[in-house]
Amino acid sequence: MHAHDLVARFATAVKGDDPMAAARAVLEELKDDLDGVAQALSYLTGTGGNSQQAFFRSPTLSLLKVSFPSGRRTPPHDHGTWASILVLSGKEKNTLYRRDGESGLKRASEVILERGSILPMRAEAVHVAECIGDEPAIGLHVYGANVLNTERYMWDPDTLARQPLDWTKYEGLAQRASKAAAAPLC
Repeated sequence: MHAHDLVARFATAVKGDDPMAAARAVLEELKDDLDGVAQALSYLTGTGGNSQQAFFRSPTLSLLKVSFPSGRRTPPHDHGTWASILVLSGKEKNTLYRRDGESGLKRASEVILERGSILPMRAEAVHVAECIGDEPAIGLHVYGANVLNTERYMWDPDTLARQPLDWTKYEGLAQRASKAAAAPLC
């Protein structure tokens, strides 16, 4: 398996009437070859969900290999589109929120993802992702838009003030979030 094989499978899948469900079906198939997926994406380095880890972007699909080191926590954020995550290695805790009013958040649930776990998220989902354990959490992330160039929001981990996602500020918020005792509202 190669990265271009993954691109071809997802690009074909998301052309249908329910692209999120179709992407999920491909992820379910890929669960049978997690090592092959990891090997196909081994050339991608870096941490976080940034442009260095994107291996495909179009107006209707983005594919990223996202790697979070132990202890890394994101600020609350959305994706501006649907998303699905397949964990290739490590363990990731996701705290999910529902929007409350114009900019507020309420904690909705928490899910622990391990190797082979899939987490689908609708476009309105807001979450905090956190690598738990000693091993980096590495996943294949699939999005229904060019996730690095779509309207998205992030929330300050201390004040929960909503703001447009600004990559020049994101890392500072992630560092603050990682130093906190827990995700907001836990």
